[in-house]
Amino acid sequence: MYESFAHEYADHAEDSSYNALYDRPAVLGLAGDVAGLAVFDAACGPGLYARELLERGARVTGCDASPTFVRMADDRCGGRADLRVHDLSEPLDWVPDGTADLVVCALALHYIDDRVALLREFRRILRPSGAVVLSTEHPTTGWLRLGGSYFTEEPVEESLSPEREWPIRAWRRPLTAICAEFRSAGFLIDELLEPRPLPEMAERFPDDHAKLEELPAFIAFRLVPAPPR
Repeated sequence: MYESFAHEYADHAEDSSYNALYDRPAVLGLAGDVAGLAVFDAACGPGLYARELLERGARVTGCDASPTFVRMADDRCGGRADLRVHDLSEPLDWVPDGTADLVVCALALHYIDDRVALLREFRRILRPSGAVVLSTEHPTTGWLRLGGSYFTEEPVEESLSPEREWPIRAWRRPLTAICAEFRSAGFLIDELLEPRPLPEMAERFPDDHAKLEELPAFIAFRLVPAPPR
């Protein structure tokens, strides 16, 4: 979906309020100390998270469905990450079992139709002591924007930005459904985070800061493999 506006989005996400001062700090905060860890960046986009993970000492592999994003991410990471073109709706058959200490999936899970299948792939490539850190649209935000029942589960076609023609297709679903998918894939929630905007946002983007102090736009999770029953 992003291929048609990859360069525009990359320029936007580099320093935007919702990306640079909201989601990235939240996701990287849940990731914790990654020095020496093998991290898989699922839906790496233009490489903004991958670059930060590398700078924090991680060994990074990853993928994105957009060839343009993968080229941009490879350039941004200076060739230090193993990044490939791959659609997350397909199995990660090129990633061996139990080779990742951490999987990062920022603002991408809601684009996948079979999310449980993808989450099971994440569990497969994780070491037993590993974790998944992911973010997605907060279900309350989607409900307030789209209307209807909060409990609706359906794909929605709209623009990623109200100011731009960035067409996407993403799933709306309630928190109960999100958590049920985690459990079906064999994960437990280690931490749930409704991010708060960085203080810097109040100075640079006061309107966005005010909105995000009243209602979270995204929700983030740290998941760990459930022990065998």
